[in-house]
Amino acid sequence: MRFKATAADPRAALKGTEQQVARSVTAGMREITDGLKEDLRADVRESGLGQRLANTWRGQTFPRTGESTEAAAYVSTNAPKLIDAFDRGVTITARNRRFLAIPTPEAGVRQVSKRRSKGSANNTLTPAAWERETGVKLRFVPSKNGGGVLVADAFYRRQPKRYQGRKSFRPIREAGPDKGRSFVVIFVLVRQVKLRKRLDIEATAKRWADRVPGAIAAHWEA
Repeated sequence: MRFKATAADPRAALKGTEQQVARSVTAGMREITDGLKEDLRADVRESGLGQRLANTWRGQTFPRTGESTEAAAYVSTNAPKLIDAFDRGVTITARNRRFLAIPTPEAGVRQVSKRRSKGSANNTLTPAAWERETGVKLRFVPSKNGGGVLVADAFYRRQPKRYQGRKSFRPIREAGPDKGRSFVVIFVLVRQVKLRKRLDIEATAKRWADRVPGAIAAHWEA
């Protein structure tokens, strides 16, 4: 997802040398770039989607060096599919009639031992990864609505993050039921999940696009 803001020919509105106009236009567009990027990041954080997703918004002003009367602000995200999903509100359906596995807070571990290719950010916690990390087998328990849950009959100690990155790290195996319970739910299995609309990217972008003339004029006056 990308947004680009440009100024209508500013030379008609600003009387001055080409260099003066270029300086004010470029400074104004840099202000628009930074402002739009920070507002989009704030929208993500305030929607409860976290700082990590917020940081995927990046901004650039063109030209990258020097000044131009045709300077433009360019803001984009490195996670366009996620941002678009929360901007529109979409329904995610499992492929091939299978289930989407949603980890519960009881899952307690992250996928840390999977070998990744260079540049990969895939650290999704799947049932197979959970079993590998804990050494505990999961058991499927169906539900009346056609879904189900994956439960662990053997309990485990949650592994401190400070140990997970060490070369000597090994999954902790620990058997024995918790007090009063014979199992704990690790994953909830559903056919589909509805993501509610949490963002309004277009409104934020339009708000900053409307500020372009004022930003340029402010830097001209300065």
